[in-house]
Amino acid sequence: MKILYVIPDLKKISGGPLTRITMFKKIFLNNDGLVIEKGNKLSRSIRARKIDFVYVESATNRISLTDFICLFFLRIYSKKVIVFIRDVYIELFPEEYNTLRSKITLVLNRLSNLYLAIISTSMAFPTERMGKVFFEKNNIFPKRDLFSLPPGTALERRIRETPNFEKKLGLLYLGSTKYSNSGFDNFLKLSEIFSEHYNFFILSGDRELVETLKEKPIILNKVEHDQMIKYIEDNNIAYAIHTRPRNTYDDLTFPIKVLDFINMQMPFFTEKHLPLIDLLGDDYKLFNNLRELDNIHEIIQNVSEIEYKKMMIFLYEVKLENTYDDRFKKLCSQ
Repeated sequence: MKILYVIPDLKKISGGPLTRITMFKKIFLNNDGLVIEKGNKLSRSIRARKIDFVYVESATNRISLTDFICLFFLRIYSKKVIVFIRDVYIELFPEEYNTLRSKITLVLNRLSNLYLAIISTSMAFPTERMGKVFFEKNNIFPKRDLFSLPPGTALERRIRETPNFEKKLGLLYLGSTKYSNSGFDNFLKLSEIFSEHYNFFILSGDRELVETLKEKPIILNKVEHDQMIKYIEDNNIAYAIHTRPRNTYDDLTFPIKVLDFINMQMPFFTEKHLPLIDLLGDDYKLFNNLRELDNIHEIIQNVSEIEYKKMMIFLYEVKLENTYDDRFKKLCSQ
């Protein structure tokens, strides 16, 4: 038996983490696996059985007492326990945890990660670079084999329809705007400068955006993950803008929204983040300094419909090489 153990409460998370776990749930269930999540954790964890491996999707904060007990029993029953660590933000920026409450969060996070390292037989991270930083910053933790397990793409194999270049094209921002390094202000500036040339769209669950965008030339919406391609086709959206700037942290992580763009065969502008160079190659056409907004407009104007289709085909090929099914096979081979 192959088990997916979900630490976070899926009703309390959104965006990329929810997408990742939801997609993994489908893959495990399609392969006769078992999903253990809030609502069935104790009953499904403490019963003895033969287990091939347990894959643990961790949260960004502490584990609960229930998780502590459940993972203890699952470790007894399973030869392999693979723990996925989502980020190393606390390890890289401990100085940001200054208040009493945030210091408690930091300590509990470290203790939770220590426990996860102890019960694991190997650990997965969005990138190998992140895994190395995790163990460098937590050098008292037991050492474990580590490997990369970035987000994946959906199994749907439909090729998206090409935008109508005779009409006004749409530009898309996808996901949360709350991160301090989201670069969202660049998208707002782009919309203010080039609203005559493009329609601007945001797909996000951030509630405060309704007020923020009141007088902006931007259409805000939220659609289900499996309806995103249809939404893009219906609104003639041609490009996405991945606005996060280059920094130490973002060169270690792997933004889930990028795999969403690839899943939709949506050419996207982005800085040269190291994981994206590994994924797309150094010569990807839309690597761009996002502080130079005029460059984006110039590139779009100079891309022919034939060149655009070539980019779509390239992203479709990348999509087929990076599905969640492939990620599951990698877990099985560890």
